[in-house]
Amino acid sequence: MVRYAIDHLREADLDDVHAIDTSSFSMPWSIDTYRQELRAPQRSRYVVARFLVADTPPVPPPLHSVRTRLFGMLGQSDGAPAPLSGTIVGHAGIMRTPTDGHITTLAVLPEHRRQGVGELLLLALIEHAYDLGVRSLTLEVRTSNMAAQQLYAKYGFFIMHTVAGYYRDNHEDAVVMVIADITSLSFREQTKERSDALYQRLIHKNPRT
Repeated sequence: MVRYAIDHLREADLDDVHAIDTSSFSMPWSIDTYRQELRAPQRSRYVVARFLVADTPPVPPPLHSVRTRLFGMLGQSDGAPAPLSGTIVGHAGIMRTPTDGHITTLAVLPEHRRQGVGELLLLALIEHAYDLGVRSLTLEVRTSNMAAQQLYAKYGFFIMHTVAGYYRDNHEDAVVMVIADITSLSFREQTKERSDALYQRLIHKNPRT
């Protein structure tokens, strides 16, 4: 069965990650920037999504946690030292600031978009946000990137304000989106529901169809 899985980003993955950035952003990060971020795990966490082929799909009990699904049932045990085999098709990152958790990047190869990969990556960042001990999440997204805004809104982000001319390449405005409290019961319940639906989609449907 074809499936996607979350894995930890490693320095050996940075060429693939940079290629995804180049295909997704007009101002991609440098490899050195990612390398510096990976060297500060106390404040930054980065993950990749891999495109895997497995003979038998995993079928977890219905009460498995979001975390187990992301780092176990969908691929790798949480904290496992060995990388998964499979093509990297997306990546994402989060960093802890003095006031919140800030999503720094999220990108998926064009041919793997609209398959649930972005949702998997976002769920992984939320789990890492808990590890980093943050309560709120923030991010910036281009005003023209409606697909990304819709994904974030689905998981509870709301628009706080816009920043005029934020992006240097074309002076496009940035939309600043926020989740005020990821520790609330309502947010945890909503995230679990979204995770359940996504998991069923990935298990019972070929992601490339």
